[in-house]
Amino acid sequence: MNTSNGSESDGYPRKRARTRRALLSAGMVVLAEKGPEGATVGEIAREAHVSPGTFYNHFVSISDLVETVTGELSTGVEIGRDTLNTIENDPAMRVLLGSAQLLSLADDDPVAAAAFVALLATVPDFRDRVRQLVSGALADGISSGRFVDYEEMALTDAVLGSVVQWMRTSLTQSGGISRSEHSAHHRVLLGIVGVPAVEAAQLIERLERVRRGA
Repeated sequence: MNTSNGSESDGYPRKRARTRRALLSAGMVVLAEKGPEGATVGEIAREAHVSPGTFYNHFVSISDLVETVTGELSTGVEIGRDTLNTIENDPAMRVLLGSAQLLSLADDDPVAAAAFVALLATVPDFRDRVRQLVSGALADGISSGRFVDYEEMALTDAVLGSVVQWMRTSLTQSGGISRSEHSAHHRVLLGIVGVPAVEAAQLIERLERVRRGA
């Protein structure tokens, strides 16, 4: 009898965690389609196959869900940035690898990518947080003379805008973006920060070797 009760108790946290994860995934789907202003608890609950009451067992409101989703997406970007800062010294290669990670998100997890794009446009706090992360990556290149000496936030917006537009293209284009299109984007991106064309080609070739695990 005690063993049975213990088993049920052990299972409850796991079930609750699965339900919360399902609501977060459903929230990303609805937020990507309708944005925070258009999303409703009922739609998110239906997408997660739970009752609206279950939603409120996990989140106080839509705003609470949005804050959790943007927190997770921001953390993913921060982890990627910290990893690149650890393994790569060249600011140009860090920017290239970081943009490649975001473009790959559209292929690997289109729901998260669509939510990222939608929330970036509609949630000012999230947009500011991502802009600061991108700005930090560019600051090293500007201060070291690796990148063009433009105003930091203007360069940030140019780089981020380019990456987000290509994410949109990948999400809406059947089959996503081809490898050659990815390379074209990377050439444009490196051109924005001021990396010469010949050197940009070498960096993109290096990126391809990294992807192949060479």
